[in-house]
Amino acid sequence: MPRSAATWIASALFAVLVLAKFSPQTGFTSLLRFGETWQDRRHSSLHDLPIATVPRSNGYDGQFYAQIALDPLLRGAQLAQIIDAPAYRARRILTPAAAGAIGLGNPWWTLQAYALINVFCWFALGWLLLKQIEGTGWLAFARWAGCMFSLGVLDSVRQSLVDLPALLLLVLAVTAHTQARAPLWLGLGSLAKETNLLGAFALSCDASLRPFLWKRAVTALLATSLPLALWSVYVHQRLGDSTGGNGLGNFTWPLLGLLKQTQISLREISLGNFDSRYTFGLIGIIGLGTQFWVLWRHRQPASPWWRIGVAYSLLLLFLSSWVWSGYWAACRAVLPVTFAFNLLLPANRFFWPLWITGNLTLVHAVWRFL
Repeated sequence: MPRSAATWIASALFAVLVLAKFSPQTGFTSLLRFGETWQDRRHSSLHDLPIATVPRSNGYDGQFYAQIALDPLLRGAQLAQIIDAPAYRARRILTPAAAGAIGLGNPWWTLQAYALINVFCWFALGWLLLKQIEGTGWLAFARWAGCMFSLGVLDSVRQSLVDLPALLLLVLAVTAHTQARAPLWLGLGSLAKETNLLGAFALSCDASLRPFLWKRAVTALLATSLPLALWSVYVHQRLGDSTGGNGLGNFTWPLLGLLKQTQISLREISLGNFDSRYTFGLIGIIGLGTQFWVLWRHRQPASPWWRIGVAYSLLLLFLSSWVWSGYWAACRAVLPVTFAFNLLLPANRFFWPLWITGNLTLVHAVWRFL
């Protein structure tokens, strides 16, 4: 089967997964993961709307970003009461602002737009990767599928998060990294998710740069950071200081969070608790560890994707147990590592064993979507 046919079949499978989330009554709001616990603290414009709600649950982050989309300029006083960490989430304004613009002020259409932005990003990203991956055989398809059906990507779609839109902008920056458009994509990416600045730094660290070009690289990096810096000042002015978490709890000393989660997973499994948080959590650690090892074992400093993968692999070491406790969050946090691994995995006799080991969470990613 040629790569094009396999890709069409895989894309159709993804479309079926998304369409299964549609309801004639609630639309695509099941992708927003509104939780019953927060039902009394929703934006006032949502009180009479038929929104899919997860019973006896706190829901997930998408419900908060979707409500920021209703007021992307942060002018309403109620945001501080209905968002768990207002300033932290408001800094990631790009995706909510895009949904707000598409919704044209209509709360219902804004929710639908926000729920489907990740779906649009999935297809756009798949098309971009097809242009970047060489070959037409099964190895080329495996590289594409390992990226597109990774846990980080599918979970971003399933819960309407900012990770996939941020990654799409990073891929656009990699595509244009030798052109003047790269800082534009990187600047927008920093407004989607602040860790995209790691990608900007990695792209700037080109070993071929001479002193004069280093100055240009530093200038480009500063220009990339400027939109986030200016927006952060605005967020502080609108929301003040008493706005919940700032995201620093996601990080700790090197390897401490990973080792703690490994210990917890092994203990729970030994006690007969085979919950996916522990079984697949352990599998996820093995998979991400394989990706880390392959990138550092096969160094390619001239490759933009290798530099990005290595930068995010260092972030992997600092993730706290809070992130690892839901290992899918760790997979999203270092999603560029998964892409770098799949795109750069050497096509030798070890390709398939390493591809399978590095993508162990792929099955769970699809399963969670069902």
